[in-house]
Amino acid sequence: MYFDGIKEYLRAKKKAAGELGVEVFPNNLEIRRAMDRLADEVEGPEQRRIRLRHLRQQALVLMELLDPHHPRLIGSVLSGMIHRNSDIDIHTFSDDHSRVGRRLAEGGHDVQLEIAQVRKGGEDRDFPHYFVEMEAAVADISVYPEVEFTRPQKSSVTHRKMERASAGRLRQLIADSAPRQE
Repeated sequence: MYFDGIKEYLRAKKKAAGELGVEVFPNNLEIRRAMDRLADEVEGPEQRRIRLRHLRQQALVLMELLDPHHPRLIGSVLSGMIHRNSDIDIHTFSDDHSRVGRRLAEGGHDVQLEIAQVRKGGEDRDFPHYFVEMEAAVADISVYPEVEFTRPQKSSVTHRKMERASAGRLRQLIADSAPRQE
């Protein structure tokens, strides 16, 4: 995941297992922690801190643009466990996903749409994802039906309730990470 930029845990596990000739996989949280240690060794904590701040600032720009769609930051940019291949993951909520895409385009972004089909609750569902190339990383903006806004989602890494941050909370995280004036 770190060196090849693979985003999906299962795909990375299968590739590694094939290369190593093993059948036992670590869990996603163990992988996440190992990647965090590796990123510190390769990139250095100070470089990661600077990059994290930049990623969060770019996420905030998108979230402010997408404000009518209740954007929530998730993933590594929220947790702080970033690495060189980290992207910006934002959840939005709209019953018409094209409104999110139009808003991004009207904001001057080149937008790519991908519809991911996922089996959830025993049925196949389409989940639109808009991809926007930002200065520091690609942003993956997922669109969920508005009714999903108040429903907690489960993290694929911790298997607990997914942490999501509003623009206000993200502003606070950015302010808290500002370099201290001596």
